[in-house]
Amino acid sequence: MKMSDLTTLVHDLPDSPGVYLWKDEKGEILYIGKAKSLRKRTRSYLRKRGLFRRHWEMMQRARDIETILTNTEREALVLEQTLIKKHQPPYNLALKDDRRHAWIRVDMRDEIPTFEITRDAEKDGATYFGPYGSTKRLERFLDAIRRFICVAACREPTKQKRVCMDYHLERCTGPCQDYIPREDYISLVEQMCYFLEGRSEDLTRVLRRQMDQASKEMNFEKAAEIRDRLQDIEILMSKQTVVEFTGSNRDILGISRTEQAALIEMLVIRGGRLIGTDNFYFEVDLDVPDAEVLTTFVEQFYFSIPKLPDEVILPSEIDDMSLINEWLIESAGHDVVLKTPDDDRGKELVEMANKNAYRDLRKMLILGESEEEIVHPGVKELKEVLNLRQAPMRIEGFDIANIQGTDPTGSCVVFVNGEPYNKRYRMFRVRVKETPDDYAMMREVVYRRYRGILERKDALPDLVLIDGGKGQLNVALSALSELGLEYLPVVSVAKREEILYTRSNSDGIELDMDSEGLHLVQHIRDEAHRFAQKYHHKLREKRFSGSILEEAPGIGKKRRTALLEAFGSYEDVKKASVKELAGVEGMTLRAAESLRSWLDGSDES
Repeated sequence: MKMSDLTTLVHDLPDSPGVYLWKDEKGEILYIGKAKSLRKRTRSYLRKRGLFRRHWEMMQRARDIETILTNTEREALVLEQTLIKKHQPPYNLALKDDRRHAWIRVDMRDEIPTFEITRDAEKDGATYFGPYGSTKRLERFLDAIRRFICVAACREPTKQKRVCMDYHLERCTGPCQDYIPREDYISLVEQMCYFLEGRSEDLTRVLRRQMDQASKEMNFEKAAEIRDRLQDIEILMSKQTVVEFTGSNRDILGISRTEQAALIEMLVIRGGRLIGTDNFYFEVDLDVPDAEVLTTFVEQFYFSIPKLPDEVILPSEIDDMSLINEWLIESAGHDVVLKTPDDDRGKELVEMANKNAYRDLRKMLILGESEEEIVHPGVKELKEVLNLRQAPMRIEGFDIANIQGTDPTGSCVVFVNGEPYNKRYRMFRVRVKETPDDYAMMREVVYRRYRGILERKDALPDLVLIDGGKGQLNVALSALSELGLEYLPVVSVAKREEILYTRSNSDGIELDMDSEGLHLVQHIRDEAHRFAQKYHHKLREKRFSGSILEEAPGIGKKRRTALLEAFGSYEDVKKASVKELAGVEGMTLRAAESLRSWLDGSDES
């Protein structure tokens, strides 16, 4: 099918919810998506500009489109996930590991409920606890608990002809052989459920009630046994990290990125206790925003698990958040809240998840011997906020320092992936001789910096940051345009207001004061200011002492002393003609011409 025919089909689609499937010339599915309006959503793929690279590449192969109309957006969401899971299209974001997570399963409908570890979790009416990342770790965890809450962990206990080794190791009470009354065994099963859910208060209350009852019945041996078990369980639960005091069941998500991958970290909190962590890896370019990666994860992961927490806390807002939240509630059969943190503790936990995501992704890169770098969160945010084509991994910041026009200096600081790269810092002695003009000085420094880069054929930055408002931005753009570099992204930051201005956004962009992007901009701006001031003070000190003359070619300590004695000060030396300079004792005509040339201007330091 020709592209013109495809365009005609898209324009003919209804303005209603549904699912669309892009296909190649062989009819193979390339991508599956959902839409509130099929017509509007699919038309967006026909744009020549503004597509994610992944979508642009997909459209180069697309030759057909199939649509399925639904009655509601929620139906479209469920159908989309079902089809993605079935067909696994190459251009849909997908988890790159095929791990099935471990769960602890118990079915209270069984004659003898047992606790088993399984990866085949499904919505079969049983109760599942998890998810857990490692089965080996989970086996050790369950074995430790069964020392104090002795429940069965075998399959089909009703078919057992004799007690197994667990009974002799005191890990099981032998319900298969009626060694324990059913009522007492069911009580143990309930206690294990309380423990796995993190309901420590309910568990201790049940055990204390049983201990008191045994004491009333004068069964002191049983009371002592329950007392010891209670103490052991309290010690075991105290070793679990308490992260909240509300007893909530939450999944806390964090994210870390490289230019070609994303890793989502999950902190699993049950009953207010951190019971485990897990991570999920995506191969995805950085031009795909965090919001889309998080949306894909929520839809793919929570669509497939049998039990959902009460809350899922995200590091940032995602699209269709309320719609996905409704679907989670419907899927879980109970209230589920999908949100970003709304209190200090929630923000701390998300930050903890982000830090763990960074460490786990870094570990993967090290073990995989990858040369990729984890992208600084400020770099990642600036890419999205400034709508840049690529992440600004290399940013160069500029500032000017002068006092009433004397000894004006400029600085260029270099940040690579959000960190200072001091070896590449450059300082400039401004040559402008007119009345002090910050705009002219900024233009000169920017022009000289990038003229030098072009001459040396060095790498250009991904983003240029100018300290100042619209005026400084315009002169920087003018300098770059003169050099044929008008395509370089440039942003200026206005002092006090902390508003960012770009070529395409003259109204300014205001970031949250606690945003990583703004913090990075402030760091670069402040570093450029510090470096410019440092050089400025150095020049002033040299000018007052006259020692600055020794930087000129051919001028040593003796000639410098002779020049200052002859003219009185450095400022008067600057006013002298070649003839006057040559007349100083120890100077030659050639040395005077060289000095005069140096006084008239200086190169980039």
